[in-house]
Amino acid sequence: MRCEDRSPVRVCCLCESWASGGIESFLCNVLMRLDIGSLEVDVVVAQLDDSVFTDKLRSRGVRFYELSGNMRRVGDNHRRFRALLRERHYDVLHLNAYQGLSLAYLRIAKEAGVPVRIAHSHNTALRKSATRPIKLVIHSWARERYTKDATALWACSKDAAAFLFSAHELDKRGFQFIPNGIDTDRFRFDPAARETVRHELSLDGKYVIGNVGRLCYQKNQSFLLDVLAEAVKGRPESVLLLAGEGEDKPMLEEKARRLGLEDKVLFTGASKHIERLYWAMDVFVLSSRFEGLPVTAVEAQAAGLRCLLSDTITEECAILNSTEHLLLDTAVWAETITKAYERMTDGADAVREAGFDIAQAAEQISAFYKKTAPSGEKKHVDIGASEKGQAPAV
Repeated sequence: MRCEDRSPVRVCCLCESWASGGIESFLCNVLMRLDIGSLEVDVVVAQLDDSVFTDKLRSRGVRFYELSGNMRRVGDNHRRFRALLRERHYDVLHLNAYQGLSLAYLRIAKEAGVPVRIAHSHNTALRKSATRPIKLVIHSWARERYTKDATALWACSKDAAAFLFSAHELDKRGFQFIPNGIDTDRFRFDPAARETVRHELSLDGKYVIGNVGRLCYQKNQSFLLDVLAEAVKGRPESVLLLAGEGEDKPMLEEKARRLGLEDKVLFTGASKHIERLYWAMDVFVLSSRFEGLPVTAVEAQAAGLRCLLSDTITEECAILNSTEHLLLDTAVWAETITKAYERMTDGADAVREAGFDIAQAAEQISAFYKKTAPSGEKKHVDIGASEKGQAPAV
């Protein structure tokens, strides 16, 4: 048993992995705005990779804990998480998940006596793999088994909630919509910076089709190369800017060479100043096979960009009237992209008015952490003292 005052509230933000993706961007945006004086926040991950967000959060006092170092070592990750719970005695678990098996952490936290257990859904499907059919079975089993162990259900969209949480629990208590908020002022269009960045990237006189996201099956950048091959027939000055890293990069580079587009595709990698890349674009495209509610689409609209999104992406992220959802058809995308379009000067105010400003989301999340954490004495439940070891802060 541990007796202490209740300030600060100790929060565990748990993710399966940590890199430079949408979940990480969202959490960084939120955590950078929390009152660290009243909250003690740890980011706990199964696998910790390089990220543009880590140093920023560490500068705010956020601690990072890596479990096994591999998402696939499920049993080892669970064992190490139990050990960490014995050491850190969290008041709140904020589980950020994209598949059902992750919900098992709720059960572990419940058994450890963590009183507030938030399950936060960020996605609507599983990634393609040879074992995907088996993973879908496990996903369905896990969401039915573990959803009830959450004390709160959060999601970035209706589709994301339906994907991760059991229908029974959703019917019984619903879910809380947490918008994927951004710093709208950061993305407000800067015409002078646009010209500077375009010159630095040798994009003067080019029609820049932009995409931001992990280079992977889900984000479907391969489709955009096919679209570009058609688009250059109508607009030879077209180029494709891909901002992000990921396992598909070698394949995309090879496909660009095969299509004769190597001089029309710019791979920028992950960027700490992604807003500057949005300003350099003329149109933003997101051809994802599945999504929760993509932060990048919100950012692009705040930057004043016309956005073309696949019809698999929720309509909830269409904030500006210029945003369109299209079937994944190469000819349709190429024709739509090459239409004459005058770039907007700003969309930040509209994004804020739609409720997607991160300050609002951060205030909502912070208030929930503080309101639901218990006061006074807290009991710690022994969940297996025979399991030695703990994840060190990194």
